[in-house]
Amino acid sequence: MPEQYPDHLPIIVGAAQHVNRPGDDFGPDFDSPMDLAAKACTAALQDAGIAAGHVDAIGVVRLFSDTAPAWASPFGGSNNPPESIAQRIGARPRERIYTDAGGTAPLTLMMELCQAIGRGEQDIALITGVEAIANQRRALRAGMEADWHEEHDAPLDNRPYSKRTVSEQEIKSGMTLPAHYYALIENLQASKMGHDLVAHRQHMAQMMAPFSEIAANNPYAQFPTRYSVEDILTIDRGNYPIATPFSKRLIAQDAVNQSAALVITSVGKARELGVAPEQWIFLTAYAEGEERFMSQREDMSRSEAMSRVFSYTLDMAQASPPDMDHIDIYSCFPCAVQAACDVMRLPTDGSVPLTVTGGLPYFGGPGNNYCMHAMVEMAQRVRGTDQRSLVTSNGGQLSKHAAVVFRHRPSPDELVDWGKTDIFRVQPEDLPEVPMAEGADEGTVLTWTVVEKRDKPSLGIVLATTAEGGRFYCTSSDPATTTAMNNASPVGARITTHRDDQYLRFSLAG
Repeated sequence: MPEQYPDHLPIIVGAAQHVNRPGDDFGPDFDSPMDLAAKACTAALQDAGIAAGHVDAIGVVRLFSDTAPAWASPFGGSNNPPESIAQRIGARPRERIYTDAGGTAPLTLMMELCQAIGRGEQDIALITGVEAIANQRRALRAGMEADWHEEHDAPLDNRPYSKRTVSEQEIKSGMTLPAHYYALIENLQASKMGHDLVAHRQHMAQMMAPFSEIAANNPYAQFPTRYSVEDILTIDRGNYPIATPFSKRLIAQDAVNQSAALVITSVGKARELGVAPEQWIFLTAYAEGEERFMSQREDMSRSEAMSRVFSYTLDMAQASPPDMDHIDIYSCFPCAVQAACDVMRLPTDGSVPLTVTGGLPYFGGPGNNYCMHAMVEMAQRVRGTDQRSLVTSNGGQLSKHAAVVFRHRPSPDELVDWGKTDIFRVQPEDLPEVPMAEGADEGTVLTWTVVEKRDKPSLGIVLATTAEGGRFYCTSSDPATTTAMNNASPVGARITTHRDDQYLRFSLAG
């Protein structure tokens, strides 16, 4: 069958990942992000049997330290990550890409380079991503110093994070972390499912516990621990509240030292270099899309862009979810898993595995690069088989979506000429939009959360609707109000508002 595949088709021929778990022997020679990335890249090239000197393009997924101030590195960093990696592995690429931010970045980067290879513009591309946040935080706690600063003059296609996925009202609402946004989605899902807080936390724990079991058996997991439903539910020092209904063991964990890499080339180049056909992985379907701002979606409990991306990808693959032998759903928060399962009509009771890694809360959440690890796992699983696998990704606040199907032995009618095929993209302007209001004297709670702050009063945040259907944010730091919210969901409750110097404040009516 390999002889029937056209030379210009792009394929994945190498896949590898690396994890470092800081132990009691943690010392001053700890790895930098570039060190960890180079290890995964070296292993991926060895897996492919291709020398680094053949690589003519290196793409690196943007690090969290270059994405947002909250993750800035006190040790500095590279001004050209692709070149830093190239020098470590002995590559001399003609093209160096440093992507924009978001959980979809590994997939969009991969597809960009697959298209370039399909058009004959590139021969061999190496894509990678990394985080060393665990080393960074461990060193800071130990009072250690490091110099991760690197300066290179080589050309770089640098794509800084420039397009926000949050609106001005959302920024001014008091939400500062992804968990705060996703908590609003989660609590709206809970309301639609008829769950009170206790019932919904039970639902989340039952859905996520099977993820941790897979992570516990994954040698590349940062946190290879099996958590029971009770472990996930129990609030303690290691599982403290973040934003209702989330506690630590339910959300993506960024304190990781993880890297992953893929080697992409064409069928013709693989033949030329003697890469065994058993290594070849084809991409038989792909789509991507972007949502409206979270607060302006018609139904905030789901994502229409996600639905359209998944539907198109599966249609292109001539398949349905049950046809997939392996699935990895982006699992930054339980509501992201629930939304994806609702679209694909997948059970959430553990009867169908929803991850091959263990998911972002348990395998680890390496910044923007998680789904690179999922793709590595998938490539290694489908080699030498007739199986199909689906990887999904999500960025922002259920804002950006992408999905890809992998297969080792596609039939002729499954082959896609990516060099000539336009990628299906959902644009925000294609989707319904709900208007925002500047504020109101009163309204009805659509969704809510209580943000827990260790050294400050808890902050209650609600997204409310006006009588005319507009939406607006307001907050409360009143302990009686936030306690009442955590005791009983305020969805559907009437509120009155007043403005102080910083926020539009609310009180629960009656």
